[in-house]
Amino acid sequence: MPMLTRLGLPGDEQAWAALGFTVDNGTIQIGRVTCTLGEAAWGFDETHAAPAILGVPHLDAAEGSAAGVEHPNGVTIVDHVVYWMPNLDDGVANLTAVLGIPPRRRFFPRGPEGPEMAFYRVGEAFIEAVGSGLPPTLAGVAFLTPDLDASVAAVRAAGGPIGDPRPAVQGGRIAPVRQGHLHWGIALMEPKPRP
Repeated sequence: MPMLTRLGLPGDEQAWAALGFTVDNGTIQIGRVTCTLGEAAWGFDETHAAPAILGVPHLDAAEGSAAGVEHPNGVTIVDHVVYWMPNLDDGVANLTAVLGIPPRRRFFPRGPEGPEMAFYRVGEAFIEAVGSGLPPTLAGVAFLTPDLDASVAAVRAAGGPIGDPRPAVQGGRIAPVRQGHLHWGIALMEPKPRP
């Protein structure tokens, strides 16, 4: 299975520190994913076709730390990356070619009025592919935390603009960072409790 090993995040160290992340020389280690600050981009440990067909900057693969780093906000892994593309059929064909695997699931998670999405497992994270009618871009990221209330409190203590936790479409709860902070979709998520 291909693994997401690199993720480019827009913004600077101050913006990400305000969200409760430990930033070291323009880098944030989140689980096995090495995040570099500057522009939205991604990198995988293996590709089966030229990643340029995805229309998103590609970073060379990196070995992430197995242990990761403890962040004041409690984030442990990258849950998912949101990838917008003009047409879902073409985007799925391109992602499947680059990753060498088909999507795990393709459906309308928000009901028939919402967009159809395809989901790819890439190591710890998922890619949430959405046919948006817009040019290809990484539109945002969601990070996983075991205690969303504590994470929201830590982000607010660091000066970050985060909303209140609410139910997430996929179960569990989610707290979005206000769009104006980095003009990019960022959220912290707590998984739904297991029965």
